Amino acid sequence: MVGTLDMDFTKYSALAVEDDAGGMAIIGVMMRYLGMQSYLNTTGDGVVELARAMKPRPDVIFLDINLPKTNGYEVLKQIRADVKLKDVLVVAVTAQDADTEIPRCMAAGFDGFIGKPISRSRFPRQIRRILSGEPVWETY
Repeated sequence: MVGTLDMDFTKYSALAVEDDAGGMAIIGVMMRYLGMQSYLNTTGDGVVELARAMKPRPDVIFLDINLPKTNGYEVLKQIRADVKLKDVLVVAVTAQDADTEIPRCMAAGFDGFIGKPISRSRFPRQIRRILSGEPVWETY
C-alpha cells in the first residue's frame, strides 16, 4: 500500500453502492483496511437517505452503474438534487465498456470512473487521489 501512508484515511467516510458481492467485498475491505468510516448499500434504494443519515457526511460515494431496479445515473441525479449531498464526490464503478461509459459519466456529472474488476493494489491509491481532489478516470 505504498503511497497511501501520506493521508489519514480515518478522517474520511465513504458510501459504496454495489450489488456485486465480489466488488462490494473489495471496496469494503479496502475502506476498512485504510481506516475509513464506510457504509455499504447493495441495491441503490435509499442511497440519498442513507448518505444524509451518515455522520459525518460521506466524503465520497462509489456508485455502481448497473443496479437492481435502477442505475447509477438515476441515483446520481438524486444525489445532485439533494442540497446536503450535491457536492459529495461521486465516482462511477462499472464493468461497462469504458469507451462508452467514461464520456457518459463525465457528461452526467460523475467526479470519476473506476472500471471493474477493481484492483486491490491500485484501489487505495485511487481513493487517495480522489480524496486529494485529483480526477480519476481509469478503466481498471
